[in-house]
Amino acid sequence: MFEMRSYNALVYICAICYGIALSSLSVDAFVDRDNYLVYARSSYEIASFYMSKGIGPLFFNEPIWLAVNVTMAALLSPENVLRSIIFFSSSVTAFFVLRNNAKYFIFLVFILLLPQVLKNNIIHLRQGFAIAVFLCGWFSGHKNVRYVLFFLACMIHSSFFIVMFLMILNALLIKLRLGAEIRTVVTIISGVFVGVLGLWIAGLLGARQANEYTSNGAAVSGLAFVFWAAVAALFFLQGKRFLYENSFQYSIIIFYLSTYFLLPVTARVFESVILLVFLSLLGLTSYRKYLFISALSIYFVLQWVPRLILPGFGWGVENYI
Repeated sequence: MFEMRSYNALVYICAICYGIALSSLSVDAFVDRDNYLVYARSSYEIASFYMSKGIGPLFFNEPIWLAVNVTMAALLSPENVLRSIIFFSSSVTAFFVLRNNAKYFIFLVFILLLPQVLKNNIIHLRQGFAIAVFLCGWFSGHKNVRYVLFFLACMIHSSFFIVMFLMILNALLIKLRLGAEIRTVVTIISGVFVGVLGLWIAGLLGARQANEYTSNGAAVSGLAFVFWAAVAALFFLQGKRFLYENSFQYSIIIFYLSTYFLLPVTARVFESVILLVFLSLLGLTSYRKYLFISALSIYFVLQWVPRLILPGFGWGVENYI
């Protein structure tokens, strides 16, 4: 009991330090900060603009994010609005990650230092905020509270609409007692459908992302695809029970792989729940666990080495986030 209390205290301290460290970084040294400062200064005007277009455009353009900025801007300067959001997002995220498993504390710290995790609290502030709210819901012991927080996450960052779609689809397939192979095929088909028609549907709903991503190509470097395809294989090798217990996390990986070459925004959606995938992989056993740890270590190095010589570790450079 004493050891558990000591570990919980360590988690609180580390989470707060993580939040303080990220929120103390220079406000204007990173890509896209001007955009978030505009939200902090002019969220009321932005919300009014979407509202003038109808309930649909307002609903699908993150109204809770706008409301948070409007509320905080009444009390704080734009710079401190950003710092407060970064502190909340990063400390809450660190708390839920670090308290997951004391045995893997060092491993969990490395997860928090992955570029894909860090950047949501340095660059993609809206997404980082939504992830923190989503994690509060995921780890909540109250069913109704979970649903409310999941809904709020959708209203903060639109990637969670797709996350909720996958969650509902996965729950339905499980309820129908379909095998892992059939669930995989259905998820792939759903991913291809979203990959081909996703931006068109977003445009019909009035979401701003339709215009933002239409002219951008999908990321096709291949490194992430190979890594996550290998991770998906580890899920299967672990066995049917592991696949069943972590079916949502597995479906997220399959969806990501099926949309990788089709939908430019696919990586952003995957990053919204990548922490749940990492946490589920702590349940791997035998050689599978060591294969994953080795693969993640190599992936970590490959992600960080090119950033070491760049301004702001790459987050201060356009088109390198």
